[in-house]
Amino acid sequence: MEFNKPVSNPMMMGFIELLKEDPSEEHRSMFVNELVKGSYMAPVNLVPAPVQTPDGRWVVDPDTQFHFPFLKTTDGKEFFMGFTDQAEFDKWVEVNRPAPYFALSFEDYANMMFLADGSGKACTAEGLVINPMGANVVIPRAMMAGILITKLPEVQAHIAKIRNATGMNDDIK
Repeated sequence: MEFNKPVSNPMMMGFIELLKEDPSEEHRSMFVNELVKGSYMAPVNLVPAPVQTPDGRWVVDPDTQFHFPFLKTTDGKEFFMGFTDQAEFDKWVEVNRPAPYFALSFEDYANMMFLADGSGKACTAEGLVINPMGANVVIPRAMMAGILITKLPEVQAHIAKIRNATGMNDDIK
């Protein structure tokens, strides 16, 4: 998660178009593989607001509270938003207001969606929408969970590698 880091996902844009033309299992798999590799711009509300330094960098106070606004459907469902690049993010800004953003990975969205916040409150988001002002690709909560399950062996291997590198073993809890 990086503050105001620009992102670009030309491969994701290509897979979205490919999937629209031919939603085959092979194309869905290619889309999902690219989805989990990319970073997406997510608008954020920060309190207190970040401060810009004379050299143009933004500084966020360590105690800053942040909230990712949801896209709300007419039937009241809420979704996180992810934008593949600046042009797609700007479409949202035109209709809403200028906003800072974080570059989030698929894993970042999944963590926010499936893990309770600091006060134990569960997230109400029904999923993630990629480019809601353009392609409007909806990744429902169940699909996100399914993607995480398929990544489980990869995650377990990564954890084992960290444990081995730090000298931890399974007897340590």
